[in-house]
Amino acid sequence: MVACLVISDLICLNISLWIAIIIWRQIRIDFSIYAYTSVILPVAICLVIVYSIVGLYPGTGLGPVEELRRLALSTTLVCLGFIALTFYARITTDWSRAIIGLTWFFSVFGMPISRKFFRRLALRLKLWGEPVVVIGDPEDAIKVTKEFRNHPLTGFWPVLCVTTDFISSIFPILASPAQEEWSEKILFRDIDILILALGNKQLSATKEVLIDRSHSFRRIICVFDEDRLGSVWFTNLNLIEYFGLEVRHQWNSPINRVLKRLLDLALILIGIPFLIPLFIVIAVAIFIDDPGAIFYTQMRIGIKGKEFRIWKFRSMISNAEALLDEKLKNNPVLHQEWLDSFKLRDDPRLTRVGKILRSTSLDELPQIWNVLRGEMSIIGPRPIVKEEIPLYGEEFEIFKRVAPGITGLWQISGRNDLTYRERVNLDVYYLQNWSIWLDIHILMHTALSVIQRRGAY
Repeated sequence: MVACLVISDLICLNISLWIAIIIWRQIRIDFSIYAYTSVILPVAICLVIVYSIVGLYPGTGLGPVEELRRLALSTTLVCLGFIALTFYARITTDWSRAIIGLTWFFSVFGMPISRKFFRRLALRLKLWGEPVVVIGDPEDAIKVTKEFRNHPLTGFWPVLCVTTDFISSIFPILASPAQEEWSEKILFRDIDILILALGNKQLSATKEVLIDRSHSFRRIICVFDEDRLGSVWFTNLNLIEYFGLEVRHQWNSPINRVLKRLLDLALILIGIPFLIPLFIVIAVAIFIDDPGAIFYTQMRIGIKGKEFRIWKFRSMISNAEALLDEKLKNNPVLHQEWLDSFKLRDDPRLTRVGKILRSTSLDELPQIWNVLRGEMSIIGPRPIVKEEIPLYGEEFEIFKRVAPGITGLWQISGRNDLTYRERVNLDVYYLQNWSIWLDIHILMHTALSVIQRRGAY
């Protein structure tokens, strides 16, 4: 697993370097390519060492957002170190700071994607996954085992699931014959990772497991099955003789809100030169295909539960609402599909151009105007209509704290293939776990989701 990720990182670093060289050569043609490639070996060595120190090899259990954060900070640290070295050692003729800077830029965005690809490749070759033991209450242990087996890219592969009503009775030295049999199986399989699936009744038993000396697990991971808790930012606290966890809600920080707003404006500013020609082409195509309005507006729910007018490129025929009412009235199957998700897989209202716009999400681009007005963000929860509020239940109180987004977790997690409950859960997860790194992660994967067109209709 470590070798797989090292190869992935080195390949991505080399590709990033050559892209940087090609770009910089358009500006400076008076340099030797081979002189500049001398920087790759020392950078690669330092990068692998730093990645190892921060736990990126193999990085099991980190999660994509935390992995992105560590990759970005570590890569930045290494590149800044080499830029400082070229300045103090005065070796700019051999190591260009511009080349290092461009290599850093492409590496930061390329590493997470490269690692994801290599993980999938290693999984196909059966080279990915560490064996783990799952122990806990029958319901919790079985549920956790199934979840890890359904998501093998996490790197944890349960090979043994032990269900018991008392976790602390598994490891004592004076164990029963049945318990000794489980211990022998664990040792025989050379497993050094234990996952404790903790139910509400088992928290008091955790301490006995952690301090027991009869096991040899290198890592013990406690899994809490609590949907409302999420994996928000926790900070360990030492409160005299007690252990505490501080929960920090990132949305309550004015600095974080400003950073998110600045990110929105920066992305729009960078994209304007490319978006204006695209807007013109789409507008002309819509008018030629079905003469009428270019844009479509609808009232959606925004911050504090207030309604605002959302803008989209028109993807439906002019009398779309009347046609929808007629189709739903005459087709019970379509009516039920509409009630379940407020979407139709084969929507009869879409124009030819509209189908392309929907499948590529280009119909969402005019919402940039809503972002500029502060009604939306580039990344956030789905903008819902008033009729959908009851479907959110008590989670609506969380939803209305922030501006909805053009893209979000729902966009990169299956889009319309998800059930409505799954979409709500993704919105709640995003709000509980928000960070600037999560936004960057979503932004990077949005392009991949659009290209794949998974769940787009």
